[in-house]
Amino acid sequence: MEGLKLDFISFEAIENATSMEKIYMIIERVKDGSVVVMEGGLSPAERTELIETTMREIDIEKFVGIDVHTLEKDAKALFGLKRKKQVVITIVGPANVMQTVKKQSNLLSVVAKLDNS
Repeated sequence: MEGLKLDFISFEAIENATSMEKIYMIIERVKDGSVVVMEGGLSPAERTELIETTMREIDIEKFVGIDVHTLEKDAKALFGLKRKKQVVITIVGPANVMQTVKKQSNLLSVVAKLDNS
């Protein structure tokens, strides 16, 4: 890989896609070496299916797997009585590229390895 390719996907681009359409769109981009940055994210069930699908399709010599990282924020429910998490951004990339992740409440920092040396 000569450089880092980032694919930014807006919420509007995926809001009407089925779960499997989202998953295969992500897998195909990541297989091609892209790091996918999505506005919003996947449901817990979709994240599980993404990982399971990746493991079924894995080719150790060409594709080592994925890393999935999310940045969430607290959202208040009715009358501010109950707090829940809302996914703001999701980053999915090839496991051999995504090297370091630093996650704090409002910061997600990723260092990606650009070559195989």
